[in-house]
Amino acid sequence: MKLTLDQIREIARGALRVEREEDGAIRFYRFTEAQSAAYFATGNMNFYDKTFASAGVRLAFVSNTKTLSFRFKPYSGSSRKWFSFDLRENDRIVSHKEYNREDDPATFHFEATLGAGEKQIELYFPFSARTDLYDLSIDDGATLKPLRRTHTMIEFGDSITHGYDGHFPSLSYANRLAALLDADSINKGIGGDTFFPELLESGGDLYDAPDYITVAYGTNDWAVYPREKTEVACRAFYKTLSARYPKAKIFAITPLWRGDFGDRASGAFGAPLRQMDKLIGDAVRDLPNVTLILGENLVPHESAFFSEDFLHPSDLGFCQYAANLYEEIQKHLK
Repeated sequence: MKLTLDQIREIARGALRVEREEDGAIRFYRFTEAQSAAYFATGNMNFYDKTFASAGVRLAFVSNTKTLSFRFKPYSGSSRKWFSFDLRENDRIVSHKEYNREDDPATFHFEATLGAGEKQIELYFPFSARTDLYDLSIDDGATLKPLRRTHTMIEFGDSITHGYDGHFPSLSYANRLAALLDADSINKGIGGDTFFPELLESGGDLYDAPDYITVAYGTNDWAVYPREKTEVACRAFYKTLSARYPKAKIFAITPLWRGDFGDRASGAFGAPLRQMDKLIGDAVRDLPNVTLILGENLVPHESAFFSEDFLHPSDLGFCQYAANLYEEIQKHLK
């Protein structure tokens, strides 16, 4: 049984809208048109293309189907050519498949067998590609009930929030944190991004009154911008965010450890990375709905928890990041 566009919209999470394109493909959008246009206006087509990546998108439903299959076509959504899907049954990974955008198009097909009876099913989409869906099938006559979480959430950030460089999309810190908080979430991560107040100027997000918001910028700001420019953008971002979502619990996460590189004074910023902690802390100190969380020790300072650049966590690092960040957030939810 092929699901209709309306049925897919009902079970889609992490997407602001789900649209049928001219070629018949179903596309998932995590940014508003105005937000994508804001990136386009900067002239950075790399960032603009990344707004169409399917980071944080998942299909979540309860069904007694024993099979699930779909055809899709990938497009650039990051600087990585590889991408992968996770299928979870009752919060357990039962299928994981990795592809490459340069593969034979005939191979862009996913098929999996599931257990008997009704179960919770979640299909996590890739962070590293725009993923156009051409059909999605379950067993003929199978039940289909949308699966919703208790809370809502928006996650802003750079490449680490976007999902770099985890190979299991359901294990990215952004996806795991949302699951731990029992929150349906929109992922606003863009690889390479910095504090970008213009992103908040338009309305129209799926959650106009989210319960939680996380913000994890700073490491790229530190690497490429002078301290004065970073401070202005940081203050403007948090001031606007706090005012736009006055009832949300907002968490300002300072940069993760970056190996020995972070101990040096960057050429532009002129001070070691940990000075970003103070800059962000000063920016949010007087905002009543923003809580500062120090990121330095959220991921162990060991190579196994990071990719080779000591910037992006590995899948193991993402799991630690999510667990430790959740523990810190819980202290402020009681």
